[in-house]
Amino acid sequence: MKKILIPRFFNLTTLGLLLAYSLILTLSYWIAFEIRFDFSVTDLYKSIRLETLWWVLFLKLALLLLFGQFESVLAHFRLSDALNLLVVLSLSSLVFVITWYMTGGKEMAPRSVILSDLQLSFLTLTAFRLAFRLRASKSLADWLQFDNVELVIIIGAGEVGAGLASDLMSKQRLGMRPVAFLDDDPKKVGRYVHGIMVYGTIEDLQEVAKKHKASKVVVAFPSAPMKRIQEVNELAQQAGLKVDRVPALTDLVSGRAEISQLRPIELEDLLGRESIDLNDAQIKFLLKGKRVLITGAGGSIGLELVLQVIRRNPSSLLCIDQSELAIFNLRQQISDPPELPQNIYTKVLDICDSRSLERTMEDFRPDVVFHAAAHKHVNLMEDQPEEALKNNTLGTLKLAQMTSRLKVEHFILISTDKAINPTSVMGASKRLAELALLSQQELAENQTRFISVRFGNVLGSSGSVVPIFRQQLAKGGPLTVTDPEVTRFFMTVEEAVGLVLQSASQGRGGEIFVLDMGEPIKILKVARKMIELAGLREGEDIEIEFIGLRPGEKQYEEVQDLNETLHATNHRRIMRFVGNKESMITSAEIETRIREHLETGDSKETKTLMQALLPEYRPSVPG
Repeated sequence: MKKILIPRFFNLTTLGLLLAYSLILTLSYWIAFEIRFDFSVTDLYKSIRLETLWWVLFLKLALLLLFGQFESVLAHFRLSDALNLLVVLSLSSLVFVITWYMTGGKEMAPRSVILSDLQLSFLTLTAFRLAFRLRASKSLADWLQFDNVELVIIIGAGEVGAGLASDLMSKQRLGMRPVAFLDDDPKKVGRYVHGIMVYGTIEDLQEVAKKHKASKVVVAFPSAPMKRIQEVNELAQQAGLKVDRVPALTDLVSGRAEISQLRPIELEDLLGRESIDLNDAQIKFLLKGKRVLITGAGGSIGLELVLQVIRRNPSSLLCIDQSELAIFNLRQQISDPPELPQNIYTKVLDICDSRSLERTMEDFRPDVVFHAAAHKHVNLMEDQPEEALKNNTLGTLKLAQMTSRLKVEHFILISTDKAINPTSVMGASKRLAELALLSQQELAENQTRFISVRFGNVLGSSGSVVPIFRQQLAKGGPLTVTDPEVTRFFMTVEEAVGLVLQSASQGRGGEIFVLDMGEPIKILKVARKMIELAGLREGEDIEIEFIGLRPGEKQYEEVQDLNETLHATNHRRIMRFVGNKESMITSAEIETRIREHLETGDSKETKTLMQALLPEYRPSVPG
């Protein structure tokens, strides 16, 4: 039996709204006459009121229907809805005025009645809609429950700040009530946004917070310079306020996040740098429609590489890691379990397993290889130099030889600033890997572009101090710092990987790119910032302890090798180094001497061999 569809206009909600609007509009028209004649309407105009009411009501309801006012969600009523309502009612009044002039006013309501009716109709319908919004949000009841609401100051009275204030006021489940705005623009001071005053500039934070008894600050300018966010955080810390910020502008624009999805200020916000401009067309040209392989894909750098490569639409992507847990976590990150997209593959594989690696490479036939797999922990590798050479140097060389044989287009090695004038086994093993690639590039039969990219510490990666400090904070301290003067370069993982892709897109083969890592930051400063973010005080709640430099560690990192020459690139954050090819060791010599040594040598002899292969290597603690 064919199902009979009931038109939307005839559902119960719409019929109820039709009756309510009819009653409101009738009363407005009726009262407009009473006001015009001082509540003593003559018999003539009583008759005109009754005779014209039906077509006045019909016209208004028809226009309301035409402009979608019967299909609005009653609980949602904003300025745009009120303006639409005003337009509809103004149109109906305009029709009445035109009719009045055409008929000379015969059998028509007076013009003053038409104007009064417009005002009353708009006010009463708006009040009706607002009543439903208040009923749905329970705003009045919630605003009276001050004990359960966190009082908030919003930094930034622009569109984002206004939107946030509106959301916080309408979504009581968030448990926050905006009480004041602050803004860098003095012209906004003294004005109101959604009924909340802009009390001053950001420098007035402490005074305004004290006046309104606020406990939290929300930074609502997502594109603000990093320096300004740091200043806001310092002012908030001085005032004893918690600090949140709105999502990134890109997430808001793309719809990945809502404006009210606040997050705390993190270390990356305080130590990171301004956002970078990438030539995305170049990067897409490198990756779009290509078969891409990423080793070490489950690590911090590898995972971010996977995410950023996926956004450039490769034809297929193979993710390799020796850790089963890392691969499992990667799959959780990039897809809804249990199925991966059809063009993305994962494999648990050790790059030192040459036979399995070669089979995998031959089956997949990559166009681009990002080699992020490595042993990265400086202290651990000092005790196991053979393992560093086996994985970081020989593993890289073997993979490079396979890519040459398969005529892979690009091979990008993720290197480290510790490879510059190395004092650690880890740094020396990565420098030897760089040299092996340079030698491989010079082989006559090679068609692959071999590129190395160096950068410093990545905030929050498994090899940085940040996870260590987080664990120590969780245990109540102390936070251990090697030396009060030790410095490191820090980058966010998104910035580092974005610049790696940019470097790869402009590499022609044989380059070592070094990313501009900004100013070095004292590890002591990192420790103190993390204590602040945890809401603790150094010396009272938690201590910082100095333990001295460990084997392989430098007091400061360098940006240039002694034998390298700096060249500019077409990106201001990327530098290119060219070494002296005449004194360069060959990949064949590196492979032969290391393999011979691994069969018989011990740790002390391994470091001696590394010094022989790499004269600039100066162990901080001799083997």
